[in-house]
Amino acid sequence: MGEHRVPRQRDLEPSACVALVLDAQALFMAPDGPFRNEQAEPVVAALNLFLRGCRELDVPVVFSNYVFRADLGDAGLLRDLTTVAAGHWSERSPWIRVDPRIERAATDIDVRHNRPSGFFGSDLESVLSSLGASTILLVGLSVNNAISATARDAFARDIPAIVVKDCVGAAAFEPAEQLETYFAILGYRTAEVATGAEVLARLRATP
Repeated sequence: MGEHRVPRQRDLEPSACVALVLDAQALFMAPDGPFRNEQAEPVVAALNLFLRGCRELDVPVVFSNYVFRADLGDAGLLRDLTTVAAGHWSERSPWIRVDPRIERAATDIDVRHNRPSGFFGSDLESVLSSLGASTILLVGLSVNNAISATARDAFARDIPAIVVKDCVGAAAFEPAEQLETYFAILGYRTAEVATGAEVLARLRATP
């Protein structure tokens, strides 16, 4: 079975990596937000620790938010979802901003997408190219949606991806008990799965 798994990236060069933070928005993470997510605090803490380590190593941090136009003309099949129709996913909504519990830096880069994959309706590819990135470190929400969709799109583009398992989580409307199943599926052919400590250790070990 081992030959069917994505090979482990033995070396991680900080200058060739990007930490891609997906959908870490108040919309999906805030306990008082539209989805009442009361299980995101451990992810927030782990994410802050991981991103601090990335910035110390000069690994660029890119935040990609799930956002629709104000007229919802790009909402597609989600247009009739209650929270979408109410305007919470709109570019005018305060909920689409990054959760305020997550630490930001002036060097962070912001992009937006309008489907689960960070590559869809986005300039992410051009951003990665401009940064010279050949590996993406996937963090944020949610494993079953944005993380999985982006990992598969990265694989289709021959971009190695690592899902940082302690820095990702389920959305409030998803079964958190399925996370290990999602990790196993992603690790089968699509992406590597590793902890934040493991990834940072490998980044620091690069001469």
